[in-house]
Amino acid sequence: MTTRLVGVLMLVLILGLAEVSCGGGGNSLVSITVTPNPATINAPGTVQLNAVGTLSNGMTQVQSSANWTSSSQLITVNGHGLATCSVLAGPAFQATVTASVHSVSGGATVNCLPPGP
Repeated sequence: MTTRLVGVLMLVLILGLAEVSCGGGGNSLVSITVTPNPATINAPGTVQLNAVGTLSNGMTQVQSSANWTSSSQLITVNGHGLATCSVLAGPAFQATVTASVHSVSGGATVNCLPPGP
């Protein structure tokens, strides 16, 4: 009986540690906010965007593994959230840059201001 009780207690301890190390506790990602929003780039130039996730417990956490996309080919964004506008002429324009983690996403407006004459 004692051996069985010790075995059960060990299993409970192992499962509890696994939940803590895996970020358990039911705190799932519920939303992502991209900052700054709006952002403005004086072309040619860049702006660093950040994806901040809100967890179900209300805490926030930077989402460093976010997947970044842009609605425009004229404003590109790399895997670290660095948005670039490299146009050399033309009117000002904007795009929506989106950060996604699994099925949760959030976006920001990025304005690109071409260089003056």
